[in-house]
Amino acid sequence: MWAQFLIGVLSLGFFYALTTLGFSLIFGVTHAFNLAHGELIVLSGYLAYGLMKAWGWAFWMTLPVCMLFLTVLLVMVHQVLKRVGEPFELNSLVITFGMALIAQNVMLFFFSADYRLIPTSGGAVFSPFRGAYVTETHLWTFALSAGATAAVFLMLHRTFLGKALRATIQEREAARLAGIHVKRMKGVAFAIGGILIGLAGPLFGRLAYLHPAGGLEATLIAVVITIFAGVGHIRSLLFGACVLAALESGAALVLGTNWRELVSALILIMLLLWKPHGLLMGRRSAPEL
Repeated sequence: MWAQFLIGVLSLGFFYALTTLGFSLIFGVTHAFNLAHGELIVLSGYLAYGLMKAWGWAFWMTLPVCMLFLTVLLVMVHQVLKRVGEPFELNSLVITFGMALIAQNVMLFFFSADYRLIPTSGGAVFSPFRGAYVTETHLWTFALSAGATAAVFLMLHRTFLGKALRATIQEREAARLAGIHVKRMKGVAFAIGGILIGLAGPLFGRLAYLHPAGGLEATLIAVVITIFAGVGHIRSLLFGACVLAALESGAALVLGTNWRELVSALILIMLLLWKPHGLLMGRRSAPEL
């Protein structure tokens, strides 16, 4: 039982990390608080569902299409937010909230309010321990989430583009004085965020039911983990994602599934009250990506 619980927690934690990466990167570079983040993930899931249902595509075939579509969509969102005046953080929050409502109604129009799930084989692939099984969905979640997280981490540490993004997150004015094109970095952050959101959507459709209002949970998860880990702190983000997954899964196991979202909400309130700059950030003024 506990081995199966651990497999589920790790799978969910890695997925939560993938769900949060795009939100955290965009917020860190641009200071745009994207309340439509969850709706975009659900939209990507619906796109994968539609491709599989209408044309019989395999799950892996939908991934590049979803990533490309969401990248283009996030670049368009960036173009809209570029025209937002000060105070930018508050105005971006209001505008993305409006975008979230529009996205919900668009999905409601095309897919109705019915709950949908991307089909899976359902069978166990192998059993690492007696009574514990790893399914195809677990493997897809581990592989895609870990691969995306590792790719972003290496990009931020081993490439000039990544170092420019880190500098923009840590101190925007200093980065500008050092010759970094900060406005271009904002566009890059939205594009990378679109790739990550596009990748998270089909996985979301395998792990949870797709419905037009389902994005709220994904947005809440992204906000909680970002506050827990601090902006752009990827190793802490992965740790925080696994902690949240363990707490939610434990609450669902002991109290029932209806308590999962309440756990996330309580953690968010406590973090905002006692550690608004990140539980793992301490007194450091800039994140160590």
